[in-house]
This record gives sequence, C-alpha cells and structure tokens, in this order.
Amino acid sequence: MPLVNTAALLREAQAGKYAVGGFEPYTIDQIQAILEAAEEEQAPVILQMWAEVIETWGFPTLTCVVRELAARTSVPVALHLDHATTDALIDGALAAGFTSVMFDGSTLPLEENIARTRAVVERAREYGASVEAELGLIGFLGDYATPEEAMEAVQKLLTPPELAARFVRETGIDILAPAVGSIHGCPLPMARLDILRIQAIAAATGLPLALHGGSGVGEAQMHAAISAGIAKVNVDAEVRTITIAALKEEVNRIGTGAKVFVDFARYPRAVRAATKEAVRARIRMLQPVS
Repeated sequence: MPLVNTAALLREAQAGKYAVGGFEPYTIDQIQAILEAAEEEQAPVILQMWAEVIETWGFPTLTCVVRELAARTSVPVALHLDHATTDALIDGALAAGFTSVMFDGSTLPLEENIARTRAVVERAREYGASVEAELGLIGFLGDYATPEEAMEAVQKLLTPPELAARFVRETGIDILAPAVGSIHGCPLPMARLDILRIQAIAAATGLPLALHGGSGVGEAQMHAAISAGIAKVNVDAEVRTITIAALKEEVNRIGTGAKVFVDFARYPRAVRAATKEAVRARIRMLQPVS
C-alpha cells in the first residue's frame, strides 16, 4: 500500500495500546528484512533514515526503493527522517515524500528549540507530513565510560511534564520524544524507565510519545511504557548488533584460506534472515499484552 502518515499511524497505536517499531535500515537488504517481518506479523512499521544513510544512498534511491517495496505490502508503512539537525536535510526529506521528519533540537537552548521546531512544523504542514521533536536529552551510551555511568546520567536529564505541555503547545508538533530513562545505542535491556513520568507527559500533551533507545528496554518495562502512552519505539542498536554478527559469521563461513572468496550474490541472504528475525522479535514485543 502507499506510504501512510506517521502521526495517524501512531494515534491508532496509542488508542489500541500497542506501539509501532521505528527501525533504522542501513542497506536495501535491511529495508527488505524489516518489511518482510512486518508483513508476516501483519504489523505496521516505520522505516527511519538518518543523515549518514541518506548521504550514502541519496533521497531518490531511498524513496524509490521504499515506495516500491511498501506498495507490495498489505501493512501500513511510514517513512521517517530521524534526528535531523539541519534545515537542508529536513527540506530534502519533505520534498522527497517522507511522511514524517524529526527535528532534534534537544541540545539547543529551550527557546531556540521551540522556535526552530515550530518553523519545521510550518513547512511540514505544506507537505502533509508529521513532525517529531525531542525534549530533554536522551544521550548516547558511547558518550559515557561505562553503561552504569550512562544510566545514572540519563536520570538527571528527564523531561518535566509541565515543560512538555508548553513545548507541544508552542511548537504544534505531532509526536514527542521525551527523555524518560532510556539511552541511544544500548543493545542490552538496561534502561530504567520512569513509567509515571510517561503517564504524566502523555496526559499533559495528548500526543503519541516516541521512546528512543528502545533496544535497551526489556519486555516488562516496554509493556508498561506502552500502557502509559508510548506509541513509537525506536530500535537500532539491537538489530544492528545482530546484523553485524550475522555478516561476520557469513563472511567467515564462505571465505576461508589464503584466498578469500565472498559470494556477493549469496551472503546478504543469510544476513537478511538474521535481521528479519531480530525485527520480528521486537515487533512482537510491541503488541498488546493478551
């Protein structure tokens, strides 16, 4: 089916007490794997692209591939620009037909974050696209000496519900990514989510909430977060780790000895299969608890 509006997809998820996975593909093989898993699970999915992927493939190639593959699926697929910090990248995504964009002004002073986010919202409306923004600083695991230090640090940067309400009111965004205890780049379930804070932010804003750093969240906390108002879960580190491990294993398996021969036609198949199963596991985790 044609690409769908991201915010509309998430409002349905919020009402149904499930979440939609936002997966970060780096190659066409991964796009195929994500969509195959979504189709087999009959679950909606968001394909998220960030600056480095776009620089590698370019908007024309990415949008052409995504539209063609999405058209073959029977489940809703959204195309999202993740963590953009420049107007040029955002404008390029909107012109290319992305169904949502994220402006990440989380490191900016609050007033500048509000003003620049509001400007993105105004431009996105011309294209019928949704806008996501981050409030609070979620951070990256790699910025800290140890995972324990990272987990302690994120607890000091959580989003106040009353500030979230003001931010949403003054920007007009469709999706809010608050800092609630997770961190980017963590492939292991170490996050300590503030579930009551998620509930309060959802109540104060009325918006679908996006959980960044979803790879670091275990199943029990994930279910609690979804019940509290999370409708979008970003998953990258976990799937990427599994994909890289499968790639290394496959290259080692088919290329041995002094003369290494890698069959470039065949090795992506095993890697895609591993990626698909990793995506499938996360999709299942995001469904309503029976």
